[in-house]
Amino acid sequence: MAECERSPVRRLSCLLGVALVFLAGVGYGAEMDSAACRTKALAAEKARDWPAALGAWERVLDRCVSSEAQRVEARAHIKGLRPKAPRNTERSKALPWKVLVVIFRHLGFSWKDGDKTVKIHKTVSPDDERRIRASFGCFAKHVFHYSSGMLRIDADFAVIEEPLTKLHGSGKGPFCPAPHLVRPFTDRLLKGKQVDTVFCYVKFNGKRGPDVPAPWIAATFASSADVGGAGFVNIPWRTNYPFKGETDGEMELHEWLHQIDWMFRHVLHYPDELVPTSDAGRFEGDNRPGGDPEYGRKRTETTWIRFYQHIMEDHITRQMWSEATMRPKPGQPRPGDALAPGRK
Repeated sequence: MAECERSPVRRLSCLLGVALVFLAGVGYGAEMDSAACRTKALAAEKARDWPAALGAWERVLDRCVSSEAQRVEARAHIKGLRPKAPRNTERSKALPWKVLVVIFRHLGFSWKDGDKTVKIHKTVSPDDERRIRASFGCFAKHVFHYSSGMLRIDADFAVIEEPLTKLHGSGKGPFCPAPHLVRPFTDRLLKGKQVDTVFCYVKFNGKRGPDVPAPWIAATFASSADVGGAGFVNIPWRTNYPFKGETDGEMELHEWLHQIDWMFRHVLHYPDELVPTSDAGRFEGDNRPGGDPEYGRKRTETTWIRFYQHIMEDHITRQMWSEATMRPKPGQPRPGDALAPGRK
């Protein structure tokens, strides 16, 4: 099994162990001038003031009404400057993103296949649970490092011993966990608290009995009323995760980035074009319409982790990460609103 310690984040964490700079003074007021920010960034690069240069280029993205050409230029500079600028290495200084991780120990389920009733019982073994926790732990490390230490995953785990007996789907499938069907369990776990995301793991395969047919590897509800407005990631978990060549935590990161994309647009009101979907990956030399043309996965690579790193480091600024939330305080200005009037 791939381990997160072998992934790119290990090297990233060793770059610069310096104190956190929370970009004080970047407020929610009127947008800045993109040309002025560009001039400031180029002057800082000439003076080899890498932190100032990185900050000025980031302002082109998160505080300027900018054209796509201006954003492309800014991201190219950001990519080169990111390794040269300080990043936070202390988890306690990062903004918390609260997560509830629900693992169903047992799945007892049946479905009709013609005249035949298929009954299955799947159990998450201690080794399965260890691997799920390890994969989620790697996901949390990816988030902390790829957000430059601005955001941390704060997770509570709950292992449900009562069997899950209902899945979403009909006939002979496919089937999946759904937020409204696990609500009898999550309601009591969420009572009196709020989280930003719920991850739900249900084992779908095993050595004994047929596998449960699933429609996807995993799927994300960006916000679901069934879990108090949090995101909901449903994972029909299989014992061969992560797939060969993939990085531990990669699947969780891919799904969580769908919610993050939605959050920046619909909660913080940033322009939709700032953050691409985690489905937008493409290979080098692929010139078809769609996807993110600024990143191309090499044909020899077996993972999309570098693409997710590109989204989190080049498209999303440190300031944006420091604002990440599913629940802004009442009356709190949405930082993206300043970029809407007269957008180029």
